Parts: sequence; structure tokens; C-alpha cells
Amino acid sequence: MKCLECQKLGKTSKVYIDQMYTTMMGYTPYYDEGGKYHNNNPNTITKVYHCSNGHTWKEKSSVNKQ
Repeated sequence: MKCLECQKLGKTSKVYIDQMYTTMMGYTPYYDEGGKYHNNNPNTITKVYHCSNGHTWKEKSSVNKQ
């Protein structure tokens, strides 16, 4: 992972994860009438980053894509 702000400025930096949050909503995976599996997990993971040059940002992603 690279800091996009540093890249724009032509700098390099180290990137650190400060915090991670996960939602914990309930859901029920199921198989439909045709036998296809559905795992529509609505939960998300949010990661808070900072770089060694002081830039901060968040990224949010689906738990299904982890």
C-alpha cells in the first residue's frame, strides 16, 4: 500500500494501520430454489491509515471481498 497524497507529491512514506472497525449485523446465508448459494453479508470493514509524512485516510470494504 502507498499513500496517494505522497505519490502526488513525488514523496515516499511508510503506511501504518491505526484502527480497524467491523460492523456486526446479523444475516442468513441461503441456497435458492436452483441450488445457488447466496452469502449476502452486509457487514463492512473500515481501516484508518496514516503515513510517515502525516497524511491520514480511511478505506471501507465489504466483508465478502476480504
